[in-house]
Amino acid sequence: MLEFREIDYARDIPEIADLLLTSLSDTNNKEHFIWKHIKNPFGKSYGLLACDEGKIVGVRMFMFWEFARDGKVVKAIRPVDTITHPEYRGKGIFKKLTLDGLEKCRDRYDLIFNTPNNNSFPGYLKMGWQKSKGRLSYRFAVVFPLLSSKSYSLETVKTEELDVKALFPSPKWTTNYTKEYLRWRYAAAVYKKASFKYKQSSGYIIYKIKKVKGVKILLLIDYIGRQESLQEVIRGLAAKNNTCLIHYLDNNKMLALRPVISFKRQESVVVYKEDQKEITSHILFSSGDLEGRL
Repeated sequence: MLEFREIDYARDIPEIADLLLTSLSDTNNKEHFIWKHIKNPFGKSYGLLACDEGKIVGVRMFMFWEFARDGKVVKAIRPVDTITHPEYRGKGIFKKLTLDGLEKCRDRYDLIFNTPNNNSFPGYLKMGWQKSKGRLSYRFAVVFPLLSSKSYSLETVKTEELDVKALFPSPKWTTNYTKEYLRWRYAAAVYKKASFKYKQSSGYIIYKIKKVKGVKILLLIDYIGRQESLQEVIRGLAAKNNTCLIHYLDNNKMLALRPVISFKRQESVVVYKEDQKEITSHILFSSGDLEGRL
């Protein structure tokens, strides 16, 4: 007889981490779980477990998130890190944990969203979720650093220096870029951070450098600033890192990039439900919001 209960953070984490490692990425260890679900500045995640005679056989975590625009904040929840032990699949555990968890948290969110994989996407549609519309795909682009006008400045910054209070507000809804969020999300050494100034605008760009078969690629993770600054800043960043190949999430914010050569790598899918504030069609997701399905 299966028992369903809330997570006990004091004793369940090691067993949950072991279960997650059976099917998800090997980065889903105990330390990553604590960073993601306990240290999240938007709030500690809500978790539901399926147990059989005390053994955890199913996990569903509900991560809290925030979107902001013009000083207004919308609270959201994203069901993540779902795993069912192979011997217990096909018993409706995924659906029950999802529906029960969302009902338990109903007074804590105005929007539900998620980034499903190919296997879970049909299940979400069956439960009444909708696919987000608009431009949302990962692309490679070739840029030409030598075309840069040099009318910008780029300076490396530390994670603790990130602060967006003085920046031009986005006309669209974005993740709520609080100082606490930026320092939590991009604390890992793999993320490189730079501040930029271009004409009358300033902002931050967060990126990674990766080599694939000896080819250096600049992965654009997050861009916080005016859209019209994007092309010059990217060219400058490419020149600084001796590369002309860029990987980025193509959304409406990337229109100003205008690469001469680009090609689609894969579509990024976001599904949502209960959009009480009707903001879904106006959200500008960054790669950092969706990266690795967080």
